[in-house]
Amino acid sequence: MKPDSQFQPPRQTVVYGHTRRMLDETATNVNTFAMVVAHAYLALVAPDVRNAKFRLGEGDALFGAMRNNAQILRRFMDGTVKVLPADVEDAWVTALPEPYRSDCERDLAKRRGRLSVKSLPSGEAGAVVGVSHLAAEFGQLLEALAPALADGRVTTADIPYAKRILNESDDLIAAVLNVRRQITEILPGTGERLG
Repeated sequence: MKPDSQFQPPRQTVVYGHTRRMLDETATNVNTFAMVVAHAYLALVAPDVRNAKFRLGEGDALFGAMRNNAQILRRFMDGTVKVLPADVEDAWVTALPEPYRSDCERDLAKRRGRLSVKSLPSGEAGAVVGVSHLAAEFGQLLEALAPALADGRVTTADIPYAKRILNESDDLIAAVLNVRRQITEILPGTGERLG
């Protein structure tokens, strides 16, 4: 017997969903966000391989660039342009502010059974950021677990909390892996278990 297919929504649907949530929950509008995407795109993609016609500008040209870039984003999001090219997706996701970017990265990685682990700066700054990120993620997991554990057990009545608990636990695991990676980088024979 063949298992039922588990079709996933297209990657771009995930990106657009997080973008809509960001636009709804923040003071950011499409024009402003489109300029951030354009800056990221033009910084990340070599001129000879660009698929999108993002523009930058100053003075009067800035308003034209804003309209142009917002129209590009709208055409992707309303389905006029059916496929979001990978190079545009990278810039788009990079342009999302936190926590929307991390949520989007996590959901995109989860599609392939992976975790998204954010790279941290090297040296002392990275160590401090890594530990503080670990503590914050642990606190967010506890916050997500609290309503499910209010009666001392997890049951089917706690299904409304399940998605958030899973997402927060994935974020905590990613933070632990990040700290672990920093530690293994300083050891001789990187990646070997000690003891």
